[in-house]
Amino acid sequence: MPIIVYSHLILHPMNNTLIIIAVLFLTGCAHFSGSRPHEIQQIEETTNGNLNGKSVKDGPVHDGQQKLLGAFVKAFAEGDAEGCANLYTADTIYMQAGLPMEKGRNVVLQGYKEFFDSRTNKLIEISEPIEEVISFGDMAVIRGSGKNVEETSTGDRIIKTYKYMILSEKQKDGSWLMKWDIYNFDANY
Repeated sequence: MPIIVYSHLILHPMNNTLIIIAVLFLTGCAHFSGSRPHEIQQIEETTNGNLNGKSVKDGPVHDGQQKLLGAFVKAFAEGDAEGCANLYTADTIYMQAGLPMEKGRNVVLQGYKEFFDSRTNKLIEISEPIEEVISFGDMAVIRGSGKNVEETSTGDRIIKTYKYMILSEKQKDGSWLMKWDIYNFDANY
């Protein structure tokens, strides 16, 4: 059984400025052009107009993100493709390093099935600590880093590190699911 490491948030208050500026810039462009792109309108409706975002280090939004990432790390460590895919919205956008953008939970499920079926290294440890959570009402941005320790068939250990950013969406039952997921590795593995 792999070791699962899960740690808490480390706040970097200045980092949320870029996200806020990006959202405000997009909203401003939509207003300036005289049109309301569907995506901007949908984000405004989902966030209840809360486009300012607020870094949170505790409370229900932060706890929801911890629970979401904890469930993902557990499912990934167990090689559970269904468990991983069920943590994404039906219309999720999935952006893997070096591959085209993909859309939909079914595509994510198929990708995890193929990955777990082809995996030759034994997973020894996985950790995906959250470094920051920014709350936008019923949506949240999660930024963090990850590390996988794997063992090859010859007993060599490989450490893979990566960065991720997730946009999660609160569901009617109060749970959170990943709407957008993007990550990239720190080196070519």
